[in-house]
Amino acid sequence: MSEEQLISQILEGDSTAFEALFKEYQLKILNLCYAMLHNREEAEDLTQEVFLEVYRSLDKFQNKCKLSTWIYRIAVNKSINQTKKNKIRRFFSLESDKVIETNSFEHTDWSLKDKQYNNYLHQALEKLPAKQKQAFILFSYDELPQKEIAEIMNCSLQSVEVLVFRARKSIQKYIESRDKEISKEERMMRQ
Repeated sequence: MSEEQLISQILEGDSTAFEALFKEYQLKILNLCYAMLHNREEAEDLTQEVFLEVYRSLDKFQNKCKLSTWIYRIAVNKSINQTKKNKIRRFFSLESDKVIETNSFEHTDWSLKDKQYNNYLHQALEKLPAKQKQAFILFSYDELPQKEIAEIMNCSLQSVEVLVFRARKSIQKYIESRDKEISKEERMMRQ
């Protein structure tokens, strides 16, 4: 079924067509939201909000881009807004010094080194400028082509290439510095 047919069936009230759309993109959008928010419950809630927005606004979709690009753009915008709300909430919260859990999707068979690397990656992502973070997540986590990322982010293909490159460099530098700190601590503990 083509995108146009799917959209028209949904607009006609066909719930199975919307369910097919939801099943097609739900996990991708959930992973995107989680990668940006690092909180499973928030990511699940935001995923529901994204699809509610898609359902409410589908009649405004103008076929200027692919449907998937439009859905991703909604998810990115909602994630950005949620991140801003979280920062404001943390700023005014008395509990701002509590550590945020970064391993909501923890796998019990991971080695300690893998968990540590995952933690470092989440920490590094949080330190990235917003646009670098978005581009990196869409490229690395969602494995979208850079051309589609440019459409989602409303920027040029060159900008996406630069953002992804800089994000990779920053993440690599952060993880290497953390590894050096851990190695130094381990050496000191052995002495």
